[in-house]
Amino acid sequence: MKKVLRFAVILLAFAAILSACSSKPAKEISMYDLKNAMAGATSRFSEMTYASSEDSDKENIFTHISDMNYSKVNSFFIYYATNGTGNADELAVIEVKDSSDLSEARKSLEAHLETRKSLYSTYDKSQLKKLEAARIATNGNCAALIVGDEADKISDAFQNFINNN
Repeated sequence: MKKVLRFAVILLAFAAILSACSSKPAKEISMYDLKNAMAGATSRFSEMTYASSEDSDKENIFTHISDMNYSKVNSFFIYYATNGTGNADELAVIEVKDSSDLSEARKSLEAHLETRKSLYSTYDKSQLKKLEAARIATNGNCAALIVGDEADKISDAFQNFINNN
């Protein structure tokens, strides 16, 4: 009986150690509030078009910013220039369902940014400086692409929102 009791105590202690070492699941965030926090960091996005995972054509819209399998996405939103000529500003956030897919989301936004650089280098080189200064950030289960004159301020708003909510 003592051996069984010792084994049970050891097993419980081991389980406690494992649960203490496991990573916390990412907290749920409001993408609506995140969008407002990021867009509120600059006035520039009031002049832009907005699309998100709430739209009826969400999977098609998503293919414009990422080649990631949409089944891995919890939600997303994007602001983009209504008239792309002369304005490379863009804000895109992907929230993945599983944190193990966050790196893939980030890489897909990096690939999207490289495509945009290539595109603008052929028809509007004045926007390349902005694209070169773009920020790609991750936090929680979200990856963000931020292109704009105030990319640092918007990136800070992204980080602050996720850290404080």
